[in-house]
Amino acid sequence: MFILILVLCGTQKQDFTRLMRLVEQVADREEVIIQAGHNHYETDKMKLFSFIPNDEMEKLYQQASLIVTHAGAGSILQGVKNHKKIIAVPRLKKYHEHVNDHQIELATKLEQLGCILAYQDGEDFISLYEKAKTFNPLPFNQKGNIEGLIDQSLEKYLK
Repeated sequence: MFILILVLCGTQKQDFTRLMRLVEQVADREEVIIQAGHNHYETDKMKLFSFIPNDEMEKLYQQASLIVTHAGAGSILQGVKNHKKIIAVPRLKKYHEHVNDHQIELATKLEQLGCILAYQDGEDFISLYEKAKTFNPLPFNQKGNIEGLIDQSLEKYLK
């Protein structure tokens, strides 16, 4: 059982309610706080905030026992630095959640390294949530430099 699930939808203006629908499946089991960004979602099972101030967000990162996030570099990096269990759900172009599928690459690479769990489109979220309970993330150590991996991903994206 998790104490608190922190959900991060990112700051893009494209709809990402798919993430909130996935997490809502387990919201009757855990306390769930969502930084929804520009998303609009109706629920009585989870606490939604558009944006959370940085100081409060830092406290939530510390309190969270699981972070479910879009596969944005900043959100994942913060979770990895805080040694948190993370499920990354990449925003997908086919759902008009982003302009391309670059988030898949980052999530897949960090999952291969054992740092996070990555949700694959169509996967059973509840099974992944159950797997997260016993998942022990490895510290990121690509030459000790997660920023380098993110820079490489961003460089590909910008080209």
